[in-house]
Amino acid sequence: MRSTLFIRPNLKLFLLGAALIAGLQHLITNGHSQAPVVVVAAGMATSHAMSEGELKRMIEQASVRPSAGAYLRLSHCFERRRDYKQAISYLRKAEACAQREEFNE
Repeated sequence: MRSTLFIRPNLKLFLLGAALIAGLQHLITNGHSQAPVVVVAAGMATSHAMSEGELKRMIEQASVRPSAGAYLRLSHCFERRRDYKQAISYLRKAEACAQREEFNE
């Protein structure tokens, strides 16, 4: 008598099923994610190309016309230069300025 308990399984179906599961898992985790969008505002130079004079000019413009956007650009520039203390300082100024602008509207 032959026992059907030890018959070899169909390995092609197991391989096809594993490939299908791996493909679905890849689509679920990576298929619906969006690439990060990089938005460069007008007048915002990269920190590598920005000289000390340009940075001082931006600081002067922000002190003459304080706005949340100007302070955010300065914060971003200092963050790119890895001067995190200044970056946080300008970020706090931007938050305060945004609250004032929101209150005045």
